[in-house]
Amino acid sequence: MAAPRLTEEEVHAACAEIAAQGERPTALTLLDKLGRGSLTTITKYLNSWNVSDEAKVLGAESLPTVVELPLELTRDGEGLIKKVWGVAKGLADAELEIQREALKQAEQANQAKVEEAFKFSEAQALQIERLDDAFMSMRNQLDEKHTEYRQAVAQLNEAEKTIVGLSKDNDQLRQEISDLKNQLVAQEELNKAAVQEKQGLQKQHDAAIKQKDAEIRTLDMQVHKLQTSLDAAVSSNEQLITDIKAKASELSKRTVEVETLSVRYEAAIAELKTAKAELKAASKAVSDTEKLVANLQGQLEVYVGLEKKGKPE
Repeated sequence: MAAPRLTEEEVHAACAEIAAQGERPTALTLLDKLGRGSLTTITKYLNSWNVSDEAKVLGAESLPTVVELPLELTRDGEGLIKKVWGVAKGLADAELEIQREALKQAEQANQAKVEEAFKFSEAQALQIERLDDAFMSMRNQLDEKHTEYRQAVAQLNEAEKTIVGLSKDNDQLRQEISDLKNQLVAQEELNKAAVQEKQGLQKQHDAAIKQKDAEIRTLDMQVHKLQTSLDAAVSSNEQLITDIKAKASELSKRTVEVETLSVRYEAAIAELKTAKAELKAASKAVSDTEKLVANLQGQLEVYVGLEKKGKPE
């Protein structure tokens, strides 16, 4: 199982512990204390701690750098080994100072992550070359001295292993840069597709707007026609209202006339009833008269017949 990734909080905590002991924290002392992580990562977090308020309170910049020699180097030739080790440590610290300054400049410039990683990778490669040259020169000097210094050479070999670790970190950074470039290309493709989709949607939107405009114009024409019809209907209604008022006035007059005629009709009815009664009485009188006339005619005929019979032939 892979070790957990080193975090900035862990490095800052280790820096505080080392500074509390009266020693200025360095990348190598942090690597020795933490037991994991790359010098690149440790250096980055160390730089961020150096500019923090905690480092200012502890006075980290003014603290001395303590050089702890391995037990193997405490034997014969300790003075020369310390000198060689101090030179190597000084070179490493100088390179770390260069790296810290480069990181500060990169933070002030606020460059993009991809460019920052690329520049950081180039700086690391340059530092590796310088460290290779320095350690090779030191190893040649130790080889020329005495076999007594072979243990110091072994320590330098360990430093070379650290350089190899830095190379691996640079390779990892290069891979990350390549991945970021691939992601950038993929993002550009997505952006192109999004632009095309946006153009298609814009065309659909324009077509829909044109269609809506046509529908609005049609509705405006219909509204105009309806408004014209409504105006005509209002005018017609007003004329009807005027006619109705005239008809109502005329109807009122007719009603008065009808009421007058009704009175007259009732009077005529009464007169008609009276006339009918008189006619009925007259009819009865005429009937009685006709009966009387008929009776008289009968009597007359009898008298005439009797008169004819009494005369001689």
